[in-house]
Amino acid sequence: MKNYLIATALLSAASLAAADSLGLSGSYTKGFYRADGESLDFDGAFGVGLSYTYDLDSVSAVRTQLELFPNLYGSDKLGFGGEFTYLRSVTSTGGADVYVGGGLGLNTVSASGATDAGRITARLTTISPTLLAGVRYAVAPGFSGFFELAGGPSFLRASVSGGSATVSDTATGAFLKPSIGFTYTIR
Repeated sequence: MKNYLIATALLSAASLAAADSLGLSGSYTKGFYRADGESLDFDGAFGVGLSYTYDLDSVSAVRTQLELFPNLYGSDKLGFGGEFTYLRSVTSTGGADVYVGGGLGLNTVSASGATDAGRITARLTTISPTLLAGVRYAVAPGFSGFFELAGGPSFLRASVSGGSATVSDTATGAFLKPSIGFTYTIR
């Protein structure tokens, strides 16, 4: 057991030592969905994200991001999201770097409550393949500011469960997500 803990600690330290940057961002996500020929109207959601970016080489990187949405889909509930993205630098001049990328994101929010019939839980979940374009600008040694515009198709699943019964429905659509934030370079 002791050797296992030591190996885990060494691997964790090595992976953090190889990290490129940590980031903090603010975003606004707006989805546009249709189900059974009807347009669904959901409020847009502001979110706060924390990201970890790892450079693969001098022009490409992978990024994982976790987000919190205080009012996802107008639910007045705290929603959670995550995204895994591949980024590739297109051009770099002076302190500015223009990049594009693609990835896959997931957002979810749920609410539950008790009724006379028992406990009911409702959940909205989206899976969104993402395309993005962004610009990053070095503002100080180790710090960069960025702006991104992401979008793509989105697949929404709504489900309500209570007791032994579950009812679900799906909708397809698209989303748009501008983000602004900063990153801190670790190495």
